[in-house]
Amino acid sequence: MAEPGYLAVFGHEEIRERFAQAASLGRLPQSLLLHGPRGVGKQRLALWTAAALNCGSESDRPCGTCRACRLSARLEHPDINWFFPLPRPKRASGAQQLRQKLEDLRAAALEERRANPLYLDEEEGATGIYVAAVHTMRSLAQKSPAMGPAKVLIVGRAEALTPGLGSPEAANALLKLLEEPPADTTLILTSDVPGALLPTIRSRVQAVRIPPLPDERIAVFLAAEADIPEAEARRLASRSGGSIGRALELRNEEQEYLRESAAEIVQALLDGRPAAQLAAAHRFRSFGARGAFGRTLSEVRGLLRDLLAASAGATASDPDSVATLSGASPPDFNRLVRLLDAVEEARELADRNVNPQLIVANLTRLGTGHLTLAPVPPPPGTGGA
Repeated sequence: MAEPGYLAVFGHEEIRERFAQAASLGRLPQSLLLHGPRGVGKQRLALWTAAALNCGSESDRPCGTCRACRLSARLEHPDINWFFPLPRPKRASGAQQLRQKLEDLRAAALEERRANPLYLDEEEGATGIYVAAVHTMRSLAQKSPAMGPAKVLIVGRAEALTPGLGSPEAANALLKLLEEPPADTTLILTSDVPGALLPTIRSRVQAVRIPPLPDERIAVFLAAEADIPEAEARRLASRSGGSIGRALELRNEEQEYLRESAAEIVQALLDGRPAAQLAAAHRFRSFGARGAFGRTLSEVRGLLRDLLAASAGATASDPDSVATLSGASPPDFNRLVRLLDAVEEARELADRNVNPQLIVANLTRLGTGHLTLAPVPPPPGTGGA
């Protein structure tokens, strides 16, 4: 019988088997970090694992049919709480009011996700996981389970615990819970960029990498679950980088704009002229690093990987873009490797909400492969205004 709702995880069978066995034996680590590329199913896998911990079946956990599993599938199990980045509430006059407003926003977001299991994560307005939300987590952890044997706190996109380079308060508040979780509480963090987490957080969790999915499996999913024609499903899967979430995004018109922005950044990286670098930086705003900008950097990474494949004599997922960007011959292999490393660093900075213009300007001025975050000059002719 197919697992319903949010228990329907696609792929990652080996990891699920390990987790289910560990859950049934009571050996699952109390603090887990599921990390890997965006959109490969980390948060869905966290929800599946939470259901396995609370499933009433003696075998094949989660069974998908017991009361606990049915509630889990509908995101209604009282002992499973899913947190993720949210916009900062307006007009919250005190800590308690802020906590309540965040809970109201979380409840509304969960209702939307119940209605659309194929939701696309990383909304541009979702700016952080705040100290008030972590206080709610700690309060939930101190209560007894309402119906199951385990309370599970899931923190999706946990890098959002540090919304700015100098604002680690939420991460530090969570650290206290990670250090001494109650015996009946499991914490599952997920992250696209685990390097953006505080080292003290990373040292207290068992990290498990969730890998990309094969293109052919993504194409099957798109055709069966998203009702996409097979030829289009194969095309989207080939450009997805192993991510179902990215494949679904590629259907959107906005994605073409993101692709254009990414191509301009890559062109500036390869061009080296200051004018091209400055133009690429000023294409972006000086705020809102998360959301669309983060997805643009993912597109940059994909284009650079295609160029790297072409440089190594392999087939690129987007040959037309490679031909346009590389000209007569692909760029130097070692240089592309350095650029990819720098883009990963740029993505971590974006998840810390650093100024997008600053990130792009310094990325395109790359010389040694390390971002120095030098100031961004104004566009020519503005006089600095």
